[in-house]
Amino acid sequence: MPISLLALVIPAVLASGSAFAADAPATGTWTVHGKVSAFQFNLTCRFEQKGEAVGGVCYDAGTNKPHPLTQGALSGDHISWTYQSSYLLKTFDAVYSGTLAGGSIKGDITVPGYQGQFTAEKQP
Repeated sequence: MPISLLALVIPAVLASGSAFAADAPATGTWTVHGKVSAFQFNLTCRFEQKGEAVGGVCYDAGTNKPHPLTQGALSGDHISWTYQSSYLLKTFDAVYSGTLAGGSIKGDITVPGYQGQFTAEKQP
């Protein structure tokens, strides 16, 4: 391949990597803060987006207990994810639903019998 053609191809290939990142805005590490009833919580979530599907795991702050996602989706700017958690020996689904805007998410969390709010910030 001639040098002049390489000079055109290399920047195009490098630019395509940033296009892939823009196509998966949920992918990355997120710091989540929220409150359900009187219970405040903090998590670190690592998401991997493939198409509209979102997978990954969230970790409790402090204990670092992992909560693998059982469901996750991104459609337009609406993102949702679910994982199993437990409290006082009871296991339940924690369901998050929010709006993704750039590097932040704001929305609601639902657990059996309670609803609260959360915010999340994408880490660099």
